[in-house]
Amino acid sequence: MSISSPFQLLLGLLAIVGVAAITLAFMLAWPVRPPPTLASIHEGAMRIDAAGAPDLSRYQARDGTWLAYRLYPAANGARDRIAILAHGSSASSEEMHAVAMALPAAGITAVAVDFRGHGASGTRGDVAYLGQLDDDLADLIAELRKASPGARFSLVGHSAGGGFALRVAGESLGEAFDRFVLLSPYLGYSAPTNRPARGPGFWASPDLPRIIATILLGRVGIDWPQSLPAIAFANAPEAKMFATSQYSFRLLQNYTAPSDWRGAFERSKGRIAVIAGADDELMNAEACRSELPPLGAPVTIIPGVDHIGIVYRPEAIKAIVGALGELGS
Repeated sequence: MSISSPFQLLLGLLAIVGVAAITLAFMLAWPVRPPPTLASIHEGAMRIDAAGAPDLSRYQARDGTWLAYRLYPAANGARDRIAILAHGSSASSEEMHAVAMALPAAGITAVAVDFRGHGASGTRGDVAYLGQLDDDLADLIAELRKASPGARFSLVGHSAGGGFALRVAGESLGEAFDRFVLLSPYLGYSAPTNRPARGPGFWASPDLPRIIATILLGRVGIDWPQSLPAIAFANAPEAKMFATSQYSFRLLQNYTAPSDWRGAFERSKGRIAVIAGADDELMNAEACRSELPPLGAPVTIIPGVDHIGIVYRPEAIKAIVGALGELGS
């Protein structure tokens, strides 16, 4: 062997590392591109009447950050039932106002949350670490228990918030809840319950090069790219003041369903109900009907209701109140 061979091998390895580093750098630099405005989502959001929404309340999370929620006390003064409401991607607590308004008459206190990274909670579009939303939710439960120590908790989630609620249901934190109601839940990019991400179903545009590079770097302990924007939503320009138009990688990974979403359903059998609109442009209601009941989750389909309509249409609200009354009874 030539004496130069080890040096040639080293140079070759350095060249490979250099090419890989340059490739990853280009992938990280790939810009997040927002999709065109999805009119049905924007128009649906504009139909949500938030008049009479209570002022924001605050609780302090374990990292010292003050996070926001809206409290709708039970009309009869009861404190034994509390429903925490999780909004969809890009939204805030106001999206869940119609649902929250209907629950107090049923003896249920509603708590509509601005989850960290949304609305008035934390840095818009980001969290500090994967799992921080779970910690925030645990801290909120502890705060609410101060006034209602014996309360039974439910978790109601819409779209991405429904996926997040499912992830909570499948983890140890899920033991704090006796029931879960998922409204047109987003179960992950490969779930059969999604409609094709094009045309009327094109709500989110992921930055795949950046996401792939972030995952690869995370495997070798480099986690700073997780703070970079990784997905953009099809909000109208005039909504950007109120909506969260982009998520960082770590918020995207945290506010969503678990990768083993089927297992989460099965582990929570008997505590989950799913409600979807027959005209949902993002989720396939019929696929929900065929895929989820075998996993232990009954599915109710509301005729004539689309993705946003599931959180404000009267027939949908009636079904949500009914599901909270039936589950776990």
